[in-house]
Amino acid sequence: MIIDQRKQTEKLYEDRSIKTKISNDVKAGVWYTVGNFVSRGIAFLSTPVFTRLLSKEDYGEFSNFTAWATLIVVITSLDMYASINRAYQDYEDDFDTYMSTISWVSITFSALCYLTVWILRDWAVNVFGMNFLYINMLFIYLLFSPASQLFLTWQRIRGKYKYAIFVSVGSALLSLILSYVMVMTFQDKLWGRVLGYVLPIVMINAVIYGFLIFRGRAFAIEKVKYAMMIAVPLIPHHLSASILAKSDQFMIKKFCGNVDLAVYSFAYDCSLAVSILGTSVNQAYIPWLYRKLRENDFSEINTQARRLLVLFLALILGVMLIGPEVVYIMGGGKYAASVYMLPIIMTGYCFRFLYTYYANLELYCKKSVVISAATIIAAGINVGLNLLWIPKYGYDAAAVSTTIGFAVLYVLHYFGVRRTPYRNLYHHKKLLLIVLAFIICSLLVIWLYDKTTLRRCAIAFYIFVAGNAAYKFLHDTCKLF
Repeated sequence: MIIDQRKQTEKLYEDRSIKTKISNDVKAGVWYTVGNFVSRGIAFLSTPVFTRLLSKEDYGEFSNFTAWATLIVVITSLDMYASINRAYQDYEDDFDTYMSTISWVSITFSALCYLTVWILRDWAVNVFGMNFLYINMLFIYLLFSPASQLFLTWQRIRGKYKYAIFVSVGSALLSLILSYVMVMTFQDKLWGRVLGYVLPIVMINAVIYGFLIFRGRAFAIEKVKYAMMIAVPLIPHHLSASILAKSDQFMIKKFCGNVDLAVYSFAYDCSLAVSILGTSVNQAYIPWLYRKLRENDFSEINTQARRLLVLFLALILGVMLIGPEVVYIMGGGKYAASVYMLPIIMTGYCFRFLYTYYANLELYCKKSVVISAATIIAAGINVGLNLLWIPKYGYDAAAVSTTIGFAVLYVLHYFGVRRTPYRNLYHHKKLLLIVLAFIICSLLVIWLYDKTTLRRCAIAFYIFVAGNAAYKFLHDTCKLF
């Protein structure tokens, strides 16, 4: 009897420990989502400032700079951060050494890439399409920027969200302040914008690198091999994802010039809030999804996934309806032409959000090769369409090709999940019907942009329906208490 009581007590403490861990994981996940939304939201809210301070030419040139930074950081950093989650399980007792080691690897390879560009500077100018002064700033940025990704990933797996939020939000705020001061101070506005963007990264990430290296105070060759085996195979996947998202900007610059690139990039900047929302929702959704999969609660997953998709698309539709007002507030009259791209870009985000439903399942089943293959194929199709359409139809076609790329990615991930035990987890036809209804609404919104009175009526109807839905939700929630 005493033994049975002891077992019951041990089980009680174990259950409490599990509940506490889940509670901490959920708490950390929510705060990371909030931190990500706030830090990226600062960049979104800065758009109206810099569209008015910079010329279209300078705005397009800066968009080209940031697009290259997003693309090639995957290569120069060797994607070291991708190994941290797995390494934490294998090197938990010596993790400081691991973080120190991969920090040195990232710094060393980034420096070698910088040296190569210095040697091949004429080639670099032709490839990047910018003055060598800005190429220098680009590679200085690439040298330091991986530090924050390493630090944030490390903090996330430890459930330590406070420092992570401080770093991400602090970097965004410092970048905004310095950029504004330097743009207002320097005669060369573009130089001020680039310098204000790069300097905060250099200052903050230099401290982070110093912290990680000093904390570990070691360099282990076996840990280099371990990190390379995990991270390097993922480079094609992450690089292809960046190409899918950014290749259109490089091609618009090449075929159409910086002015058209500015208009196109501005349209994407106006849609940034939707992108942030989709990413943040997915980050919060993944822990819940994996817990429900372990509990075999498939019915709840399917129900909530459908509700989440409807809610997300309804919010996007609301943003699209006020597209002309958003464009005017964010950029003024000189970017008015970009309003017609908003529904197309946001339709792309619709497919991007939907494919994560399936990619999350593939990750759960450890189908990383399938994920990489799908991303490479979608990126290849996007690049091919851009090469075919942009010279012929102009920068508007790039939004269509990117949306098609995300639609292809959704289809490929759908078929990828068909080869897993969760092939029938979602009601695929219902999800697809929701998306098709959204696409029809998107086309109607484009038609309404030239019909102010009808669009205002549509906005009033949307507010009425959304208000009733919100009231019903709050009313039903209050009944639970």
